[in-house]
Amino acid sequence: MRERLSELWERPSFRVLAYVVFAVAMFGIFLVLTFPERRVRQIVTVQLEKALGHQYDVSITELGLWRLTGAQLEGVQLKERVPASELIGAEGGLAQQIYVERISARFAPLGSLLRRGATVNYQVDIGGGVLSGSYTHGSERRLVSVHSDDLDLRQSTLIASFLGIPVFGQLDTDVELELHPTRPLLTGGEIALTGRQFTVGPTVLRTESLPVDLEVPMTNFGNIVVRAHVESPEGGGTPRLVIDAFETRGRDINTEFWGHVDLGAQMGNSRPRLEMRLQVNEEYVTANSLGVVFNMTEFRNGRHQDWYGFTLGGTFNDIAFRGAATAARGPSEAAEPADDGEAEADEDEG
Repeated sequence: MRERLSELWERPSFRVLAYVVFAVAMFGIFLVLTFPERRVRQIVTVQLEKALGHQYDVSITELGLWRLTGAQLEGVQLKERVPASELIGAEGGLAQQIYVERISARFAPLGSLLRRGATVNYQVDIGGGVLSGSYTHGSERRLVSVHSDDLDLRQSTLIASFLGIPVFGQLDTDVELELHPTRPLLTGGEIALTGRQFTVGPTVLRTESLPVDLEVPMTNFGNIVVRAHVESPEGGGTPRLVIDAFETRGRDINTEFWGHVDLGAQMGNSRPRLEMRLQVNEEYVTANSLGVVFNMTEFRNGRHQDWYGFTLGGTFNDIAFRGAATAARGPSEAAEPADDGEAEADEDEG
């Protein structure tokens, strides 16, 4: 370790980086110790609102130092800025509110040297547990890591706020991602999620593909296993998120996904080439009067025995969701969804 550090220190670029990180850390400490806490909170609040594109009002209860080179924010609340006209009337909604109990972040001088980029270690207490990890910004790439153990989703309002649906269960996360140095594009990494007693709902689903609002009852997905990785072609090209394993096994429903997603600069432009199948407990369907849903065209087209299969194509901005009986048989018998051009060619030949 000493030899490695000595070798790095001999490089002028690393010495400059170390000096910059040290100077920024000292400036942060000076800011907190010199100015009144209220003034510092105002500065941080303005910067956070700017970083969020002025779409949220930010409030912070307390602010202080964390591990010498960092800062800690407590009682952070984000409230969506919604025009008053959208909140009036029977169809008006409520502004989204997100509450985070604690956010802690600090500069990591040693990590910055070893990872060849300015590195920040962080912890986020979201109520049901703590998300921890690091962020590194280098000249050739950016690195992001996220880890959690036994995250209690019932006690955390953050996940439900993002998804817009009540979520319960325990979740372990182990995510290591590599991003382009200047563009919001994944170029590598691995994702591992493990959930236990995962349950969602109840909620009301509103989508253009359904003629009426759909009431979704509380649904138990049980145990969840997700394994995926990001790969980039040599010499450039479109990065791809590959699903290595994605399945749920629960009391009410079993699901399985496979395939890949061609990643775009924006998530909405990414192109899924996915297949999935699901199996539903008949008692769950009967108790919640869901028979009309499973009698819809795409469900009928995708049925094979007691499984329903589907393909997901197009883009996330304009998803193409189709029933596919071959997918209902499982990944060993189902072919990966064809590209849009190939699908159109097949239809023309038919």
